[in-house]
Amino acid sequence: MPWKRSKSDLAHDFPDLAFVPRGKSAWDCTLAGLAYGVRMDIPQALPDLNAWAARHGIPGSKLYETLGDAAMVLWHGTSRQRAEKITEHGLFHKRGLWAARHPNVPHSFCRMRSDRFGTEGAMVCLVLDRTQLTEGRDFQVETNGNIVRFHHGLPPDVVQYVLIREEIRYAGSGQASESRPWPGARFKHSSGQWLPLQRSPVRFSESQTFSTLPEYERLCICKILNELNGASPLEVLSALYSLVTPWESLRHGDILELLESLSSQTRSAGKWKLFLPDKTLEVTP
Repeated sequence: MPWKRSKSDLAHDFPDLAFVPRGKSAWDCTLAGLAYGVRMDIPQALPDLNAWAARHGIPGSKLYETLGDAAMVLWHGTSRQRAEKITEHGLFHKRGLWAARHPNVPHSFCRMRSDRFGTEGAMVCLVLDRTQLTEGRDFQVETNGNIVRFHHGLPPDVVQYVLIREEIRYAGSGQASESRPWPGARFKHSSGQWLPLQRSPVRFSESQTFSTLPEYERLCICKILNELNGASPLEVLSALYSLVTPWESLRHGDILELLESLSSQTRSAGKWKLFLPDKTLEVTP
């Protein structure tokens, strides 16, 4: 599965990678929204916003944790400039306000704004209390139930995450008590390899350590595969690009080859291909 294969060929086999930027280590953090959407597309799988946040090394939403089953997770695509204003002032529009349950449509909109207006796109993740909303009075549902059109603005405290090109920002109030972000890692280039800035070995968990970038990547990929019982390439890339600094140390091809080596097989799940964990290689967390 070499990354040097043409982009179109790779996207044909792994459509979840269709929007990964060209370049061996190019990335855009708005793709993390699509990584959340992968769980929505898998039959009988339920996305968990705080588990998604933890895999990306960011705090879990206290609001999402408090609301439980009453939490409504929505995504809004916009420009980077508007995302900054939304975080401060909330969302409003005189003709109505659109958000979506699945992040694919908002992500397309943020890419469109970026291409059309020459500005960077952004994704905003919202969490609302569904018990406080009434269909018809507060919103209308469109496009097979995916698009939610609000008749009024939304306050800034519903904004939980802002995804821009270089990072995912937590905009909520307070960290979820049961959410523990995965440990990130910083590396330096020395003697022809990427080594941790901290003195090696560096602690990853109570029983795991790493001394090189490939060791850290291996620990993360094994953890993702085992916790999700199979993951798409986009989910793996999304987590690693959120956890590793600098991005230049990562290589798409190296990550995909490592993912393949740590997986026993693949299976189709909805429209995606998942890599299943190889239990003979399972690492005790």
